[in-house]
Amino acid sequence: MEIWSHRGRSEIDELGNSFKGLISTYRLGISGIEVDVCFTEDRKAIIYHPGSTKPDLARLTWPVIENSIFNVMDLNSFLDLVATLDDLQFCIDLKQNSHYLVETVVKAITDRGLQKRVYLTAFQCQIPGFGLESNVGLLLHAKEIDPKIKTHMIVVWPFNIVKLAKKYRPDAISIGWLQDSYMSQLLFKSIAPHDKLAEQIVKVQEMGIKVWAGVFNGEDDLVYFIKLGVNGIFTDRPLELKRLIQYY
Repeated sequence: MEIWSHRGRSEIDELGNSFKGLISTYRLGISGIEVDVCFTEDRKAIIYHPGSTKPDLARLTWPVIENSIFNVMDLNSFLDLVATLDDLQFCIDLKQNSHYLVETVVKAITDRGLQKRVYLTAFQCQIPGFGLESNVGLLLHAKEIDPKIKTHMIVVWPFNIVKLAKKYRPDAISIGWLQDSYMSQLLFKSIAPHDKLAEQIVKVQEMGIKVWAGVFNGEDDLVYFIKLGVNGIFTDRPLELKRLIQYY
């Protein structure tokens, strides 16, 4: 099973999307690292989740960020690092609903020949109130630019992941990313009971599409998805997931 570090964290209390965190996580011997990408105010692509700091760096210009206390990687510096870590996979989550952002990221990936190791991530659709900045249309646009680009679609609710996999043909599909509250967890399990979800997962995997789960940190949730048979899990606690996989 693949162990994916959410925002490149090796520990849950880390800020994420940092050079230090990426190197620390890489040394854990995991499968992959997920990071976020967005534009600054002057359209510099940076590895950053909008709104994760005060001030919000997505609202500042790159020269201001460069001269601030924030140690933020721009997209090109990040991908130059990725090129040296050739035994690791990466997911780049598109955090703004921008075709130009997609074009910028795809060009940077293809210029370095990283299509086999880097996935572009977007949500299935936008939901008002949840702050989801991207949708699957961006992934379709990426494939139009370069069919070799790998795509990763996050399913909002797993009513029928087989149908979605057939419609959009991503290289990987994720479930469970809206588990921020107890009520959403209950709704998730009522929509997709264990047996039905397990059956869907197998069908999608038989199509040659990976099925991942995330973002989960609690032991019960991690064990649940390990037993469910997903290909990998995104977590802020990669060492804990590594331990549980060995145990179960």
